[in-house]
Amino acid sequence: MYRKILFSLFSLFLLSLGIALAAWPVTMVSISLDSGETVFSAPVPEGWAFTSRIVHSLEKTPVEDEYRVVSGQIWQWEERFQSNNAGLPTEVPSNGRFVSSPGWFIIRGGGNRWDSLYYRVGNGNLGKNVLALDGFGKIQLYEKYPGQRLLIGTFSKPLGQITRVLYKPDLR
Repeated sequence: MYRKILFSLFSLFLLSLGIALAAWPVTMVSISLDSGETVFSAPVPEGWAFTSRIVHSLEKTPVEDEYRVVSGQIWQWEERFQSNNAGLPTEVPSNGRFVSSPGWFIIRGGGNRWDSLYYRVGNGNLGKNVLALDGFGKIQLYEKYPGQRLLIGTFSKPLGQITRVLYKPDLR
């Protein structure tokens, strides 16, 4: 009798654990085109990072914006640039700090965050946008999606409903 009760309790525990895991919310990141076509969709861990890189149209120097997914939102984590002319940052945000390192000016923090953001892609002459997705590689956006507007967003999905990672772009 004691074994039947223990077995029943253990079975109930396993069933409850399975249901809890299937319903566990997971943060997803998706990237889609204006047409609605999704080109990237994957579950990501807390703190996952992606970096956009451009060549500034006037200064002709690289600019990098690092974003992190925190609490289901996209946070602008850090901005790196090599000059501060022609529209590049000149002031530190109230919740941020300025760091000068060899070759880069860096602004960290600031508290900018979004559920989704639009990202305009340039071309080989203007922008040369590259998107580096931690754990997935880099996408030469200016070659794959020149002149297009991308929607980068986060959403929550139950673990049991995640069937696959969608990643269409060829990595280079």
